[in-house]
Formats: sequence, structure tokens, C-alpha cells
Amino acid sequence: MKKIFVTIFVLTCLSISAFAQTEEATAPAVKPHKVYCEIVSYARNIFSDKTNVELDFGQASKWLSNDRKLVDENGKIINFNSILDAANYMAERGWIFEEAYVVQSSIKGDSGIPNYHWIMSKEITDPSQITEGLQTQGMQK
Repeated sequence: MKKIFVTIFVLTCLSISAFAQTEEATAPAVKPHKVYCEIVSYARNIFSDKTNVELDFGQASKWLSNDRKLVDENGKIINFNSILDAANYMAERGWIFEEAYVVQSSIKGDSGIPNYHWIMSKEITDPSQITEGLQTQGMQK
């Protein structure tokens, strides 16, 4: 009689284990994927040693607004010394440098003002992780 109970117990444990493994196998695995952000940096004015920085995650933004400028927890715009300063800020939040390019915007008669564009990437498993640790003015609205 004891052997029958042991056999039933073992078979029950095996079937429960097999069922649990089947459940795990059918559950969709969240696969990490890469997302991108563009840092755009342009000179504030000739009298400032700081730079204006905007972030583009692909979010909607009003034309000629500050919606893409980074802000701190109090809503104050974060000023960066250079685009490299902004890249270091992003790296602290898990972003990795991918590529850079410069767009020279010129007004008739001058050599132009360079706008620096740095592409950053990050591996995520959930869309909420894109802006984790970051806040722009547009997110506050």
C-alpha cells in the first residue's frame, strides 16, 4: 500500500512539473530591443559658454517650443557645458553613443552655425524604459 502512495505521489509531482514547464514555454518572452534618441546641440548665444540641448525620442513636439529640452525634477531646464556633457548625462542613464553628424545652418553671408547631432541607443524590454530617469518640458504637460 505504501508503494502505491509513493508511486501516486511521484507521478503527481512529475505531472505538475511537466505542466509548469509547458506554461513557461508558452508564455511570451519579452525580447529586449534597441531604441534610439537624438541629442541636438546648438550654440545658445555668443556670450554664453553653455549649449542648448534637445532630446528627440520620436515624440510629438510643437514647432519652436521647448518641449524637447531636458528639465530637472523641479521643471527647471538643465544647462549643459557641451554636447559631450549631455552625452555623459545620458550614459549615466543607460544610453550608448552610436553616431554623430553636424548640420551647418547658415544665414545669407555668414559661415553658419553648427548644430551637432548625436545618436544614442539603449536596450529596453518595455516602452516606459525609454525615458526612464529623463524628463523633458513636453512630458510635464
